[in-house]
Amino acid sequence: MRLIFGLLVMMATSVGTWIPAAPAQTFLSFTSQAGDYIGQGETHLFTPTDSGFTSMISQDNRELAVSVLPSSSFWDLHLTAPVGTKLLPGVYEGASRWPFQAPPTPGLDFSGDGRGCNTSTGRFVVLEAVYAPFGYVERFHATFEQHCEGGASALFGEIQIVNPPPPAPLTIDLTLDLKGMAQQVSGAATVSGTIQCSQATTVQLSGAVAQRASRVALANGSFSLSVSCSSAPTPWTATVPAQGGVPFNHGPAQVDLTGSATDPNFGVPVTVQSSTLIQLNCDTHARKHREHHQEHHRGQDREHWGEKHYGR
Repeated sequence: MRLIFGLLVMMATSVGTWIPAAPAQTFLSFTSQAGDYIGQGETHLFTPTDSGFTSMISQDNRELAVSVLPSSSFWDLHLTAPVGTKLLPGVYEGASRWPFQAPPTPGLDFSGDGRGCNTSTGRFVVLEAVYAPFGYVERFHATFEQHCEGGASALFGEIQIVNPPPPAPLTIDLTLDLKGMAQQVSGAATVSGTIQCSQATTVQLSGAVAQRASRVALANGSFSLSVSCSSAPTPWTATVPAQGGVPFNHGPAQVDLTGSATDPNFGVPVTVQSSTLIQLNCDTHARKHREHHQEHHRGQDREHWGEKHYGR
């Protein structure tokens, strides 16, 4: 009975004093030995509360770049896996100065406050690496050791990056109305549609319209415009002047459409293309206006002829 009671007391004490681990956070820390040129023998810890952090991984997940910007200094870290491999958890021995490392060796460079190594040696250990498309670093954790100019003094550092899951990439949805208009007065074509984006941005919309006018004649033209795009479908309209003297007319026409924008989160270009056969209809309002105008002039001519010959 005493044994059971003692065990219960020990369990209660353990539960009562247990402290949950703090959630991981972004930080950079380093300790510089005396004689180390980069760290000047100092120890520092930087977190997002006092410093700006930027991080990026190369498209092949091989090279990591981290910049840390405290209020009155700056620090840069580059870690690179050997050629043909990815920067994944593991031990990387025999590192030399990035970006001049030989192909079979890893690269390492830590610099800051205007100080950098001409040559360096070292090693690093990657403890965690989670990457997303477009160079986004979701999680990364590593320790590193650097010796500047072949010296014995070392700088020991640790970097941890903790970012939220990456945002969805920008998507662009283009639609084209299957009926357009051929303006008989000017010979131009009018095409329209809608555009919708997953994030608010500006899309450069360009297109080309081509129509077979006869066996030997081709009506064609191009257009370009900027459209403010959002998650709600936005209508757009473009007037396409005919080039080369052949006007657009009633009948089918080919429309090649391209929409281009820059992803506001990742800074990469996003382009969508479509090619659609539409029907151009004549501008009946313009045609009726022209016919009315012509009939008005014919009436004036008849009246003028009557006055001349009959003395009205």
